[in-house]
Amino acid sequence: MRNRIIVIGAIVLIGFWIGSRSNRPVVKKTSTAESIRKAWNDPHARKQRAKLRKKIEKAASH
Repeated sequence: MRNRIIVIGAIVLIGFWIGSRSNRPVVKKTSTAESIRKAWNDPHARKQRAKLRKKIEKAASH
């Protein structure tokens, strides 16, 4: 009887542990190349590069 209670308790604990972990979101790790591509294609970064390009062209023309 005592062993049966221990086994049932262990099954309940394992089930609770699996159930509590099942609803956690899975965070996908992005590769370095994908992170760089996203940073390069970012609209704010494009705007900053365009401003820098104009500034360099202006300095070079004078």
